[in-house]
Amino acid sequence: MMNFTKLLVRFNIQYKVSCKFLLTLCIVISVDVFGAKEVDVALVTEHFPPYQIVDQNNVLSGFTTELMIEVMKRSQYRYSINAYPWTVAYNFALKKPNHCIFSIARLSSRENLFTWIGRITENNKAIVWGLKNKQNYKISSLEDIKKYTTAVKRNNAPHQALLEMGFSEGINLYVLDNSNALINILYSRSEIDFIVADDITISYRAKLAGIDINQLHKEYEISNLWSEFYLACNKNTNQKVIDNLTLIIDEIHKDGTYQRLLGNWKNKMSYRK
Repeated sequence: MMNFTKLLVRFNIQYKVSCKFLLTLCIVISVDVFGAKEVDVALVTEHFPPYQIVDQNNVLSGFTTELMIEVMKRSQYRYSINAYPWTVAYNFALKKPNHCIFSIARLSSRENLFTWIGRITENNKAIVWGLKNKQNYKISSLEDIKKYTTAVKRNNAPHQALLEMGFSEGINLYVLDNSNALINILYSRSEIDFIVADDITISYRAKLAGIDINQLHKEYEISNLWSEFYLACNKNTNQKVIDNLTLIIDEIHKDGTYQRLLGNWKNKMSYRK
């Protein structure tokens, strides 16, 4: 344990090439106390505006980023924060003790995979989006969506939830490893009809893709897929760490810190209609 008097932020960009993908960008952001080589808690996340943001200058910010730094300050644990592509971050938290992940949706399929620490965001609506210039669909139910092809990001909440709802990969579900391509694929692949994204992050995804948000259209709201994002830890994480972090997040909700931090970001966290 140690007191926090200084945060050293190191940004490293790593590139990985696989036979399936020409290029996968992996942005790694590390936050250490006094540059400590060993940590008590390793926090992993992804670039997921406006919750976790890596801007063009490689500066890490975002609502949940600030929230997690506040949590770790109060805990006085030595810690690191690393941002990876979602599948990498997810697997780290799934397989490595004392690794915790944010922001992760709490789905029934994940319930027994992690130890759930606490809620760190408000509710988000899961929306099926299409292009306005392709509005010839007749959608009145989720079953109607199944007649078309919907793109989702691998292992995220919509992907896992739609599988649970009877969608099938390769039939009516197209799975992407690179979330940055989620909106672009509506333009580049004529066979892709829809994407699924929540109503908070969609404007950021559009901006990242260089697309006017007004070119997108809400096709359908998945009413039973309201997701709150959590901090969750590997099942083999030290129980004292679990208890401490759970208590701190509860305190942050009760003492007004959560609402204060949320207020700082509230005007940046809404879909422009």
